[in-house]
Amino acid sequence: MKRMLAYAVMAVLALSLLSCEKYEDGKPSKDVRTEFKDMYPDARDVEWEAERGLWKVSFETGTPPAVQEHEAWYDANGNWLRTETDMFASELPQSVKDALAASEYASAVLSHDDIEYVTTPEGDYYSLELMFNGVKIRLNVTVDGGVSVPL
Repeated sequence: MKRMLAYAVMAVLALSLLSCEKYEDGKPSKDVRTEFKDMYPDARDVEWEAERGLWKVSFETGTPPAVQEHEAWYDANGNWLRTETDMFASELPQSVKDALAASEYASAVLSHDDIEYVTTPEGDYYSLELMFNGVKIRLNVTVDGGVSVPL
């Protein structure tokens, strides 16, 4: 009998660990959750949060030591708006480094080693936080060399 009880407890614990989605501000609609699961079926450590009328979901993909942290944004209807993936400056493609070096911001220095790779339906870019002439700025740089200051 004790063995059966122990198995039942272990089964309940295992099921609770499998359900690892956390909801900070309520639960997003089924459309939002379905779109996310379709886009990121291997997501782990999933946490949902309502922010500015949108749903932000923080999650991880990959396996150690190549775990990546992401934030994806969806509107209330389940339309994907963007995904931000954390990465290190050492992972920047050479084309992005060259575009920055050829721009008016060539003398800028990265504020920190963490940068974001941003994927959107309109296109992808790297978002960099830099110190330029004593002022902290943010630049978006595309792989094909486009450099812009976000609004």
